[in-house]
Amino acid sequence: MSRRGFSTIISLIDNLLARHERNPAARNLIAAIDDDGFANMDLRDTFDEELTALERAGGIELIRTGPKTERRVTSARLKDAGVLYRKVERRPAGELAYQAVSELRSQPGLPAGATSLIDDVVAAWSRGVSHIGIRKGEGRTLADVIDLAIAVRGRMSGDPQGEQDFRTFSRLTVGDSKSLEKNVRQVAAAMRKIFGDMEEQTLLNPEELLASAGISRLPQPILLHGDVSLNGRPFPTMPYVGVPTDCAGGIGLLTKPDYVLTIENFTSFVRHIREVARSERALVIYSGGFPSRPTLATITGLAAQAQMPTFHWGDMDAGGLRIFQHLERHLAGVGIPLSPHMMDTELLRRFGKPVPGLAGPVSDRHASAIADLADFLTASGLVHEQEEFDPRSPITETLAPGSRRCRCPARIPCSERE
Repeated sequence: MSRRGFSTIISLIDNLLARHERNPAARNLIAAIDDDGFANMDLRDTFDEELTALERAGGIELIRTGPKTERRVTSARLKDAGVLYRKVERRPAGELAYQAVSELRSQPGLPAGATSLIDDVVAAWSRGVSHIGIRKGEGRTLADVIDLAIAVRGRMSGDPQGEQDFRTFSRLTVGDSKSLEKNVRQVAAAMRKIFGDMEEQTLLNPEELLASAGISRLPQPILLHGDVSLNGRPFPTMPYVGVPTDCAGGIGLLTKPDYVLTIENFTSFVRHIREVARSERALVIYSGGFPSRPTLATITGLAAQAQMPTFHWGDMDAGGLRIFQHLERHLAGVGIPLSPHMMDTELLRRFGKPVPGLAGPVSDRHASAIADLADFLTASGLVHEQEEFDPRSPITETLAPGSRRCRCPARIPCSERE
């Protein structure tokens, strides 16, 4: 493997200093000379004179090869980085890193975890690398990310607050409406580093983590099917209704359903209503993927009112299992057990597809109704999207006396399913 060579003093010094900053403990940093990179001998002579001057100053050691009478300089070894910094009038990355965060570091009231994060960022920037996705020298971005992370945590630990969109939350928190959108992964990573008691949240992706705090890109209306009312008034007859999140507190049941079913994906939600629920007394709620806080409050509130079998139907993948467990934990808080619908080991074994580098894990799997599925998903590497299944009722097995509903979910002939 050929070594990169240099034909200007500036490029040679920049290379040595960059590698020194990445690994200050390194003791044998060598930069090769590109003999073919000089347009004429005058440029080579000038280059050699500058190298010799740097060697006399103690910054480098020149390495010569060839016969004794024809030895020539082929490379330079770093000896004293300080000499090279002064030569190019460059400040060490560590000094620049400390300067970039000095104002933030001295800010009163910072949580201890935030101070530790700043120290980690400085250490990374001193090596010329980014940390939690924040590039070297981006002190303003780091300050915004920390402020946003602290504000998100405040919404999670304080009194419940209304839904807020990304841009409004970002503008009110750091004065930049786009900062959260541009740094959503960095904010999630900062929260995990700053706050040490977020074991449950560590399994959520950044968008899910923010949704659990009531922050979403655009709050979706709550979509549901069933005999429900808004502030005691029934809705007109229609397949399903949508209620703005700021009106969600007024949603109530008019009559008890036979079951409650939450559905992760929109297509499956609409199909279940059209093909199954309209002929049953069902309460079906669209979770919208990972449910927002108003959606979660609606699900738990209506399920507690109904006191009927409650199910969730979602994707059989790591994200789908996280959504199930999130719902399961909150429903358990109001005394409602949650059961999986068309989410089981046998279906995944038969219809799942392998995915390289399957994302996991699933927390507290052995305390969950999907413990077996979580174990099998992790071990097998198989996943399945719920839209590939035809909807079916979670409780009804017969349509009429003597007539049975086919319980096979996949779109394949029944003769092949038996």
